[in-house]
Amino acid sequence: MKNKKIISSALALLTVFALASCGNNDIGGNGSGSNRPNVGDNGTINVMLLDTGIGTDFLNEVADDFYNETGITVRVNSDSLIDEDLKNSMTLEDGVDDDIYMSGLTYNWIDWVNADTIEDLTDLCNEEYDDGSTINGKIAPAIRDLGKIGDHRFIIQFTYCPTGFVYNQDMLDDLYEKGVAESNVFPTEWDKLVKLAKDVSAADYKYNGSKTYGIVWGATDEDPMDTYKTLWAQGDYSKYREYFVQEEELDVNLFVNDENRKALEALYDLFAPVNGVSSTSVPRMLTTSHTDGYNSFLRGDALMCFAGGWFESEVKENISEDTFNYRFAPVPALGGNEICVNVNYPTEYFFIPKCSKNVEKAKRFLKFMFREENLVKMHNAVQTPLAFDYDTSSLKLTDWGKEVQSVMKYKQTVSGSTSLYYLTGGLRPEITGNVFQKIYNGQVARDNLASLLRTDFDNKSGGNWEDTKGLVVKYEEKFRSKGLIK
Repeated sequence: MKNKKIISSALALLTVFALASCGNNDIGGNGSGSNRPNVGDNGTINVMLLDTGIGTDFLNEVADDFYNETGITVRVNSDSLIDEDLKNSMTLEDGVDDDIYMSGLTYNWIDWVNADTIEDLTDLCNEEYDDGSTINGKIAPAIRDLGKIGDHRFIIQFTYCPTGFVYNQDMLDDLYEKGVAESNVFPTEWDKLVKLAKDVSAADYKYNGSKTYGIVWGATDEDPMDTYKTLWAQGDYSKYREYFVQEEELDVNLFVNDENRKALEALYDLFAPVNGVSSTSVPRMLTTSHTDGYNSFLRGDALMCFAGGWFESEVKENISEDTFNYRFAPVPALGGNEICVNVNYPTEYFFIPKCSKNVEKAKRFLKFMFREENLVKMHNAVQTPLAFDYDTSSLKLTDWGKEVQSVMKYKQTVSGSTSLYYLTGGLRPEITGNVFQKIYNGQVARDNLASLLRTDFDNKSGGNWEDTKGLVVKYEEKFRSKGLIK
């Protein structure tokens, strides 16, 4: 594991090298400005955070308060690559070292339940607080049943980030004054968004001395896919939800229909491919990382980028007092649909490995973490909603945090279900076949987009679906023998 303190004096030089090469080090509770002592009166637990997106500082104050109340030190470590390690190590009986982990692995936790390496948190999550509430009861209704096998909970979701577009308000004001944009208010209708992106890209407009485009994308298919999911859910949310609960046989009509097709056409219009490249997007950025896209946006290369509530936390090192006024907006409504906000789910979640030597202390800390007052503290730290119902009236939000919170007034949509067919990966919403790269590069005609959806159905059905059904049968037998399902 990364970020472990080496205490042998004979290894001092190696320690210096390791600390210089590891990114974030919160060792013994003294990192990131924390005043926690190295050793608590009643022991120590180790928490390993996934160092991405929302950052890692949000636990500092909560951990300090927990120590003051219990005498248990919470040593917070972080690793941007911890998920890669967990994929393999959590399938082993004693494969990990820490007591609590935060992970972003969407589907892997069910494999850990199957391997009997993840702690059952059901009793903890049903245990009442002083006000009679429980962790299970606090989790946001839209995702309350996710993270469970039957009635047994194994993971506790953390963030509840809305997704949408981050845009440069200062640039939009300037574009309006110069007659490039029709308004300095960000569009709430998809057609107007497309027109704005095209107008900015076609204009001989430079911001900070460089050619400016309507939008910049990153993360290959991930950012366009999240946009597509939002537009798909706008069209017919009940049909959208039906996709994730399919069992036994797949329904081609849930893969290929008017709502899906119109959503793809909307992305095609925004990409506006000409001569093999998107005419509205910063060139050669789609296949980079999402943070590369964010930094391109911060340089003024584009009016907007696709992101979520985590944006400010993820790029805070590149934001200063001189940074332009960036704002957040939901994906605009397509063709008269209702605006909805796609919540980035599955989200980061916490779990306890069964091999932890401090299971009860770890459970005690998780319960403390999700107290009402601590949810507010952590929300203030990350400036994006958490996956719980709690009173937000006392939040101390930045301008960015207020923008993010304000979009939660719209209808919220999530992908996923409790179905084992979904949890084993057979019903992932991502369209197979690099479809957005093909659209971005103009490799498919607009009137032939339905063929991409049909190909996705073909890829997920047939032998692949038979494999999924076989895996579901195997897991059902295992979970039934463990008493998790009937």
